[in-house]
Amino acid sequence: MLKVYGRSNSSNSAKVFWLLAEMGIEYDRIDCGGSFGGNDTPEYLAMNPNGKVPTIEDDGTIVWESNAVLRYLASRHDAFSFWPAAPAVRAGIDQWMDWSATTLTPPIGRVRKALKNDRPEAEKQMKSTVDAFTLLDHRLGRTTFISGDTFSLADIASAPAVHRWFLLDLPKPHLSSLAAYRDRLAERPHYQTFIAGPLS
Repeated sequence: MLKVYGRSNSSNSAKVFWLLAEMGIEYDRIDCGGSFGGNDTPEYLAMNPNGKVPTIEDDGTIVWESNAVLRYLASRHDAFSFWPAAPAVRAGIDQWMDWSATTLTPPIGRVRKALKNDRPEAEKQMKSTVDAFTLLDHRLGRTTFISGDTFSLADIASAPAVHRWFLLDLPKPHLSSLAAYRDRLAERPHYQTFIAGPLS
């Protein structure tokens, strides 16, 4: 059976748990990382030299980096509704997944880290965060979901960052299209289970 090494409050692990629930795939979850530890052992590092979560083990195939895991699972289980086979459509999803990983998620992570003990630094870091989320808001003013009008891996990849935007206790603009998008995501039961509940 598929094994998933991760934890519920890890945003990257939550993406994988969410997709698996959407596809109805059973798996063994091995709590790992954070307060669970175990991600710095020789055994784990042999699977994932980065020492992060999630990592999956699927009948001898090991995959890490959450967006790579999402793509692997969608391909492995022919989940074309989330990652269609048409190259142009798939490329559109991929580009937004990669944009989320490089442009949307890192700045909000820096803000959240700074908020723990340096609010002025967090406020300073907000500019790049606001810029990224404003861009996303503009995009969502034209489409129902990130890569178009159909829910896809791009939405799963970006959802933790979107959720955390609304939790930020700092002055920020009201982004109406982003708020409406978050409400659409919240209509999905598995979003409620894996994103809205566990992630702080």
